[in-house]
Amino acid sequence: MEIIALFSCILLIVHIFCPVLIGLFTTKDISIDYLFSSRDKEITYSSYFDRSNRAFKNLLETLPIFIILFFLSVFNQVDNFNLALLWILVRLIYIPVYILGLKYFRTFIWMISFLILILMGIKFI
Repeated sequence: MEIIALFSCILLIVHIFCPVLIGLFTTKDISIDYLFSSRDKEITYSSYFDRSNRAFKNLLETLPIFIILFFLSVFNQVDNFNLALLWILVRLIYIPVYILGLKYFRTFIWMISFLILILMGIKFI
């Protein structure tokens, strides 16, 4: 199960760096100099940058549920490994789908990830 913990950290790191990398490539306002600044200056962001930020905020809404279910699985010796791995993979797929603005597919992917969380919880019953 340690690999699931590591993969969830990688998922979080990918979400953290997506807006930064997208900003560097999609707008002239975001530069290395800007990233090292205190960011007092207002800049314009691309829609891709904004979407990647919203995808990250969306992850923060469900990641605590995943973490709780993951630790409960470890402590209670419930085998949720495959579901946890699937959740991480689905959430990785969610990132580019959200950034590209594929609204119906994005919602479908989110629903799958939430269903996986429900299935992880059902295993405790």
